[in-house]
Amino acid sequence: MRKNKNVAIDGNAGSGKSTVGRLLADRIQFEFIDSGLLYRAFAYIVLKKCAGKSNREEWVNIIQNIEFDLKGRVIYIDGKDVNEIELRKKEVDDLVSPVSTVKEIREIATEKLRKIADSKSVVMVGRDIGSVVLKNAFLKIYLTAPIEVRAKRRHKELLEKRVNIAFEEVLDNLKNRDVMDSNRDISPLTIPHDAYVIDTNYLSPKKVVDKIIQFFKGREYVL
Repeated sequence: MRKNKNVAIDGNAGSGKSTVGRLLADRIQFEFIDSGLLYRAFAYIVLKKCAGKSNREEWVNIIQNIEFDLKGRVIYIDGKDVNEIELRKKEVDDLVSPVSTVKEIREIATEKLRKIADSKSVVMVGRDIGSVVLKNAFLKIYLTAPIEVRAKRRHKELLEKRVNIAFEEVLDNLKNRDVMDSNRDISPLTIPHDAYVIDTNYLSPKKVVDKIIQFFKGREYVL
């Protein structure tokens, strides 16, 4: 049986993971999986069912009893696909990090993501893919960029998706996300020791993908 050649891409919010991941998946004909969509779906359901209450046991119970299905770039909740605009709203944004710090919720997400990667070759993006979810990934990439650059990218992306939000609000949100992601007790954002680090500040998404393709081919040659 052929072992899947999964690619793990990690990095801070706004570092270009999703854009680069999609382009790379198209180039190498793997399935693209955005783990962030799963956590956004968790936050979205918590918001709807708990009205944002901070009872974490209730969050876990709700998430355990709802069917989440991540297919490529679409998330299904109990069989119904959810509009990404809904998942990008500020109230969901504000709840993603708190929800993702809950140990039991991360375990649920990790199990779902591993099942997907076991069934096919994927390009999976997130914050703990190379360090936790896919520790044995064929190739690990870590993307980085200054926070102001990341905020501009995220703001542009949100405006294109018709999410009306001020740049300053996006910047503040990213600062908070960085702190929470790097300091949480469970699966903090970290650079895997065997990852290739790419600063995306002065590189177009295509140039970043070109670099990753070189690393990918190099790994194939070595193995």
